[in-house]
Amino acid sequence: MNKHFSIFTLFSCIFFIITVNARRECIARKVPNADTVCVCNATYCDDLPALQRPQPGFATVFESNKQGLRFRQTALKFDSMASQSTADQSVTITINRTQRYQSVLGFGAAFTDSTGQMLKSVNQSLADLLIESYFSANGIEYSMGRIPIGGTDFSDRPYSYDDTDDDLELKHWALQREDTEWKIPFIKQALKVSPHKLRLFGSPWSPPAWMKTNHRFNESGYLRGDVGGQYYQSWANYFVKFLDAYKSHDIPVWGLTVENEPVEGQQPHYGFNCLNFTGPTERDFVKLNLGPTLAKAGYTPDKLKLMVFDDNANFLADFVKPILTDKEAAKYVSGIAYHWYGNNPMSGFPDPFLTEVHNTYPNVFLLNTEACHLDGAALGRWDHGEKYAYDIIRALNNYVSGWLEWNMALDMNAGPRWTGGGFGGTLNIDPAKGEAYKQPSFYTIGHFSKFVSPDSIRVGHSVDKSVANLSVVTIQRPDKQLVLVALNAGDTDIELDIRESGHRLRYKIAAHSVQSYIW
Repeated sequence: MNKHFSIFTLFSCIFFIITVNARRECIARKVPNADTVCVCNATYCDDLPALQRPQPGFATVFESNKQGLRFRQTALKFDSMASQSTADQSVTITINRTQRYQSVLGFGAAFTDSTGQMLKSVNQSLADLLIESYFSANGIEYSMGRIPIGGTDFSDRPYSYDDTDDDLELKHWALQREDTEWKIPFIKQALKVSPHKLRLFGSPWSPPAWMKTNHRFNESGYLRGDVGGQYYQSWANYFVKFLDAYKSHDIPVWGLTVENEPVEGQQPHYGFNCLNFTGPTERDFVKLNLGPTLAKAGYTPDKLKLMVFDDNANFLADFVKPILTDKEAAKYVSGIAYHWYGNNPMSGFPDPFLTEVHNTYPNVFLLNTEACHLDGAALGRWDHGEKYAYDIIRALNNYVSGWLEWNMALDMNAGPRWTGGGFGGTLNIDPAKGEAYKQPSFYTIGHFSKFVSPDSIRVGHSVDKSVANLSVVTIQRPDKQLVLVALNAGDTDIELDIRESGHRLRYKIAAHSVQSYIW
């Protein structure tokens, strides 16, 4: 008896596992020719209770992987570095909290019309559980949200807030049913359940068709008239009306992007809502119309964060240069928004690119405002979640302050979408069955959004050897806890030796898994 007890005690000094019975675990469902999703219905949805500070001398690690683990929780004991030898094959990660980099704004996704339409299509109890899964302390704690200003491709119709021709004074401007039924109710619910002060920002896809040179919501078109002229001014006034309208519904808007994908809007046959700006025309619009109009209405830079660009990363440097090198335009700008499509793991874009942008414009933040996979619903694809995790780690390590996915909820065909087709998301809903399916990417994003709270600071770390498919980022939360997120995208397990201030943790990260350590 004593012998067994002593062996157990010795073992527990290395590490022990705590099973959390209070959690609602994932109900896994295998997807043919893919991996697994987690099933939610009106009475049950897996959760992850609020983070508890580990006991002194311990760290907590949460793990998700291709084999179906979802936030498995383990407690690990720190040991002095003299107490264990280092295996040659292990990777040593050394933390340096004195090296401090950018602050973190948050993580989130967009309140699209399609998201609201799908949440409205199911039992209210299920819709509540899904909003809680995203925003509450028992969920993955999204802390940012993107609000489309009017319609997008993920609407069931093309529309704006004023489709009365040539209404330059915007006398017929009004929120639509998409706002009052599909956006505002769920935004307000998110605000209610969130433990954070949500940072919400608006993004327009297209002005009213009558404002554009091609008189269409889609395809290539500019604002009519001269830059700084009456159409540009009417469009600037349109932004203020949006901000005022949402404020009247008790929704505080933290920021704006000038235009979604302004470069893509140059394409003659661009399939969905768009408006073309070049770098110089966006500069002049901000300088002559939008910036002064926002300021006059009380939305000064200290109260509202205006972001430029909001397009694919490969166009970023050339686009923002004329804006941010112009003092009269730059004084209105707080951030650079970009999309992952030109900087994701499939693009081969160089890692230091975003650091170079930061070094050139250190007074504005970088924010990834949109990401999705372009191959339809694609249920159960662990590799999709893995690519998200890789991109988030790479972005954070290169001065990006936050990361947002695209739609929060879509149907089983990755819609509804007025243009047809669809893109991947983190959650799909089957109204006929009354079920929702959390994708692997829901959990990989959650490894950041749950544990890296808003206003955290990225801190330094070093890795003693380069290992293919291992990515790491280290961040200090406002409560001084340290978060280390690691991704192993390879086919073999990796032994980690994590060191800080004379103490160490040794633990394995399995193949195709994401881990979040907190201490």
